[in-house]
Parts: sequence; structure tokens; C-alpha cells
Amino acid sequence: MKLVMILAPILIALLLLFDRMPSRAQVTLWETYQSAGHQAIEDRRVADAERLLLAAVKHIEIISRDDPRLANTLNDLGVLYGMQNRDIEAEPLFERALAINEKAFGRQHPSVILTLQNLSVIYASQNKFAEADKAAREGLEIGLQLFGVYHPRIGSICRTVATVYTLEGKYEEAEGFAERSIVILENTLGERHPETAQSLEMMIKLMWTTHREREAQILEARLHTIRQRPSSDSESADEVDHKDDKNPAH
Repeated sequence: MKLVMILAPILIALLLLFDRMPSRAQVTLWETYQSAGHQAIEDRRVADAERLLLAAVKHIEIISRDDPRLANTLNDLGVLYGMQNRDIEAEPLFERALAINEKAFGRQHPSVILTLQNLSVIYASQNKFAEADKAAREGLEIGLQLFGVYHPRIGSICRTVATVYTLEGKYEEAEGFAERSIVILENTLGERHPETAQSLEMMIKLMWTTHREREAQILEARLHTIRQRPSSDSESADEVDHKDDKNPAH
């Protein structure tokens, strides 16, 4: 329990993996609810977020119970419940979203990876480590097939695997994946990117958890220095986007 409390910020960061749907010229009622619910999650307006996302679920289920938009909303609702430590409620939402996405897109799809990442963390937080390992490893395997070894999405997935192993107490394995995540993200998105910062923060928490205070302090100082640098020292947002375009998801 103490370890889970220490890692709560990591879990929240990892669970906030939203599945973006393509924009449409005409905004539907589902999109209105979904967009507002997503924004409420980011604003930490929990009650509003739940109300809006449940409305989105109700609306899209009238159209189809196999619609990928339903999976999108179920994922976000699972994120919301995960943020509140309502893991038992979040788990079936992610599982249902996974089934819908697999039926709609097949196993080899980014939305399937995202849901597997979220599921792996929810399983691990409930001490369902066999299920957590399976989901995390499957997400990584699909990601490698889709994106290759050196892609920002692989950096994100490696951070998820590291989190699962940390919750299991497999600290050596966790550190290996955390290091891999940092290297990939630093070299693809840049050291100032929020994704890179999340992986550095995860490594810092892992070092504190394993009582490596000096190493944790050194890495904290490094992260602080990175954040204090002028923006001109890092890649612009356009450069980052362009770099990512060279590694297409499909």
C-alpha cells in the first residue's frame, strides 16, 4: 500500500492516455459530451467529468455498442476512475474498450496498445500481476511491430512496463525499461518534452523507492536544470512534430 501511494503520481500520468478521434466537420452530440468530459478530467473537475462521459456513453450506445467512439469514451471514463483509485470500476471499462477496438481495428492498432497500457497499470495496482505482465508485454510487442524500436510511442510503452514492474517489486527490470524509455524519448522528442519529463520523474521515484537517495537527488537536479533552460535551447514544437512524422504510426 505504501508503494502504491508513493507511485500515485506515476499512475495518474500513465492513465491519462487519451485516444484521440479524428475531427469532423459537423460536431455531434457525442463529440460535445466527449470533448467536455475530457476537458473536465484535465481540469480535475471529477463530478462534471463523470456526468459528461456517462452521457457520452449513453448517447453512443443508442447508435451502436460496437462503435469505436464508445471505446474512446470508455477509456476516458476508465482514466477518470483510475485517478480516483476506483480500479475495480475502471478495469471492466478498459476491458470493454479493448474488445471494441480489437473488433473494429484488429489487434495491430494504436488504440489497442493504449488500452493495453491502461489495463496493465490497473491490473498491477490491484496486485493482478500475471494479467498486468501479459497486457504490458502484449502492448510492447504490438508497438514494436507498428512503430519499430526507436519511436516515441515505444518510449511511452516502456515507461508503462517499468511502472508495472515497479509495482510488482521487480526493481531491476523496472529500471531497465525506465532507462530505455528515457533514451528513446530524449532522442526523439527532446529532453524538455513532457513525455521525457514523465520518464525522468518515474526513474527518480524508482530510485527513492530503492533507497538510492544520492542518485535520485542527482537526477532531480538534472531535471530541474532542464526545466530552467530557455525554450530556445530545445526543439520547437514544429521540429518535434516533424521528427515524429518521420516515424509514422501506420
